[in-house]
Formats: sequence, C-alpha cells, structure tokens
Amino acid sequence: MLVALVGVVGTLVVPYDVVETLFRKFGWIGRAADFLDTVAPGLETSHLLSFGALGFLARFSWPRARPHKVAIAIVAVAALIELVQLWVPGREAAISHALLEALGGLAGFGIAWVLTYAWGSGSLPEDYQASTHWSGENSDR
Repeated sequence: MLVALVGVVGTLVVPYDVVETLFRKFGWIGRAADFLDTVAPGLETSHLLSFGALGFLARFSWPRARPHKVAIAIVAVAALIELVQLWVPGREAAISHALLEALGGLAGFGIAWVLTYAWGSGSLPEDYQASTHWSGENSDR
C-alpha cells in the first residue's frame, strides 16, 4: 500500500516535465494515458483511476480500520495533493481534480469493501453461502 501511495502522490505532486520524461522513457505509460483520453475526452480519468486503485488497496492494507476513517483519509489526501500542487511548477490545482480523486478513492474503497463483505465468513444468508454439497433435484439427499 505504501508503494501505491508513494506512486500516486509522487506522480501528482512532481513537476509535469518529470511526468513527461517518464512518459517518454516508458512508452506504455504514455499510450495508456492516451487511451484513457480517447475513452473519456475531457474527463481527467487518470485522477479517478489512480485514486480508485489507491482506495481499493486501502481496504486490504487496513482491514480492521473503520470505513469512515479510511474514507476521511482518502478525501484528505486528495485535498492535500491539490493544495500542494499550488506551489509545484508546471502543475495546476483544481477543485474538480480533488473531487475526481476523492470520488475515485471512495469508489475503489467501496468496491473492495463490498467484495470483502460478500466473501466474508458468515456475512451472507445461509442460502447464499458456498456449499460443497449439492441438494438439487437429482441429488441423493
């Protein structure tokens, strides 16, 4: 989780010319970014997806943490990153970016939380629990 956090925060806080250098050095990153721009033009999908991955990983990194505390942390990190970008040359801070980051992080965390809840022991009604015994029409029961 720490590596993902450093990666997301690092790419959103460093000057943009450093990011462009990485795009040139690692061509697949640039192609992925171009693909996202063609899928959703005008929408900063990189903010949404990077924080979505971060939120998803947060659920597994802190499985015992209260969901509302993790949600507050995700929103705080999104706001802090945009605040720091005010002073980073070549970067522009925007409230829309902070909202997309918070939305992506909360969505990723929510998806991970639903998945872990659905597959958790005892969280589903007995009729929906995984079973190794077949009790259908042609069973020997």
